[in-house]
Amino acid sequence: MKFIHIADLHLGKSMFDYPLLQDQKAVLEQVIGYAAQYEVDAVVAAGDLYDKPVPPAEAVTVLDGFMTRLSEMGIPLLMVSGNHDSPERLDFGSALLSGRGVYLAGAFNGLPRKVTLGRPGDEADFYLLPFVRPGNVRACYPEEEIRSYDDAVRLVMRQLELSKDRPSVLVAHQFVTAGGSAPDAGGSELLSIGGTDNVDVSNFLPFQYVALGHIHRPQRLTRDSVRYAGSLMKYSFSESRDQKSAVLVTLRGMEEPDIALLPLQSPHDLREVRGPLEKLLSPEVAAAGNPEDYLHVTLTDSEPVADPMQRLRQVYPNVMRLDFAALAPESEEGELSAEEAALRSPEELFNSFYEQMQGVKLSPEEAMLVRLTMDEIWGEPEGGQV
Repeated sequence: MKFIHIADLHLGKSMFDYPLLQDQKAVLEQVIGYAAQYEVDAVVAAGDLYDKPVPPAEAVTVLDGFMTRLSEMGIPLLMVSGNHDSPERLDFGSALLSGRGVYLAGAFNGLPRKVTLGRPGDEADFYLLPFVRPGNVRACYPEEEIRSYDDAVRLVMRQLELSKDRPSVLVAHQFVTAGGSAPDAGGSELLSIGGTDNVDVSNFLPFQYVALGHIHRPQRLTRDSVRYAGSLMKYSFSESRDQKSAVLVTLRGMEEPDIALLPLQSPHDLREVRGPLEKLLSPEVAAAGNPEDYLHVTLTDSEPVADPMQRLRQVYPNVMRLDFAALAPESEEGELSAEEAALRSPEELFNSFYEQMQGVKLSPEEAMLVRLTMDEIWGEPEGGQV
């Protein structure tokens, strides 16, 4: 049996006010293409299907199209809710969708939803565990002491009796760690402070494959068959060097499955570029990558440049973020208090601000220009009256 594991679609997400839905739709088309190419028996999506609990209508339409295409191809789709999703909204129509091969687990009702798929002699049990908090599990097991996320998930796992004859696959969306060691986060996840939502990977040892969502950087945990698929696309510039992928899993009965990573590429890559403005605007540099990509530009010019964003967007229309390398870190003395600022002249304040922003002091000529400008603006009116 073969299936594709994806996660963290975040349909409807925007970055720096740039909507990403068309890119997300294009990447889902790649997943559909892989499903057809490899003749898979299922596709699983491990949570955060939407970016917000109440997604925009356009995002719902994209997910509906994805479900419909796979259903028409006769490929089952199994999905769980993530921490960004509304469990109740995802559950709407789930009984009807099951008849079309779409299996949803939105709200937690005490046990993971079990779905058995495959042909006789080549079957697998899929357990769909939506994102759960301790309170969700406590409501179903009020007599149990549940103090943490790990307690909650461990209790749920104890309720399961896995088959000894056919492989079991868990689909879950949790912050899973290995012996207290956190996975390598991608930068665009919402993680709690202090590791309070940790769930230890030891809870999932009996499963032949564990399809995880929540962490956006693709990676394995302890073994190849316990894996975060990673987000569908790059959602942070800290992920700009990552290779996004879908996971092709081939189950081998009760043995370790075969794993292959299928690359996913957005029509607009997320890239970081750095250099002086004129060099970045040169044709040879622009041609080195796709000028239509989503960019974080860091300018290294030592002198101020006029209208850098406007000029950059004439060559790179999708510059999302612009920084200046000359911006110095906050000085050791920190920010001035209101009392300290009141003791400084406007000229001193401007000189300090310029040095902090540009990393260098004003030249004597620039300081004189500032002084003359301030005299012109704030100079004493004619007649000496204020």
